Amino acid sequence: KVVFFRSQTHLDDAEHEAFAGLFGDPVAHPTVPVAEGSRYLLDLDSKEGYAASSWHTDVTFVDAYPKASILRAITVPEAGGDTVWANGETAYEGLPEPLRQLANTLWAVHTNDYDYAAQFGVTKDSPQSVKDRQAFQRSVFASTVYETEHPVVRVHPVSGQRSLLLGHFVRNFVGLNPKDSARLFAILQEHVTREENVVRWRWEAGDVAFWDNRSTQH
Repeated sequence: KVVFFRSQTHLDDAEHEAFAGLFGDPVAHPTVPVAEGSRYLLDLDSKEGYAASSWHTDVTFVDAYPKASILRAITVPEAGGDTVWANGETAYEGLPEPLRQLANTLWAVHTNDYDYAAQFGVTKDSPQSVKDRQAFQRSVFASTVYETEHPVVRVHPVSGQRSLLLGHFVRNFVGLNPKDSARLFAILQEHVTREENVVRWRWEAGDVAFWDNRSTQH
């Protein structure tokens, strides 16, 4: 579900965008400003601690979320910074039959107005620093709040394979209260991120990762 290309150091932003355009119509993130001089690219700088640190599928809080995403490494740290992808199809196939039948009936509410405090809950920073980072995330990422319902089991439009569509943009399951939603979400999400369903990538400068956003989390 994810393809890796090593040492694509010849790519610049314009070529990155042109590459994406070969596979469809690229779209900008609905709330996060694009990189300077770009139409679609996001500049992800994790040195200040703003890296994605919880499992998600990109932009599921909108109805027509991207079918694929492309990430290009410019500068990487000497240690840390790996990205991990999980296969939602093998997760669905591995569910016990009663859970699979339940998942087939569920819809989930996805939103970008999620719990930013939980994302920064474990940190060595001062409480004020954590609050500042939470406020920054909310002011940018949730500057416009989106909320969309999706079925928990997505049928891939090309392959017809079924996969679990979850991740941290899920707020609750339709028809369930927050406590029941949280308990059920934890059970299903744990099946997605089991070791046998994931691949880890250790970045080098110039690497490109290209993944199917319809059947994975990262």
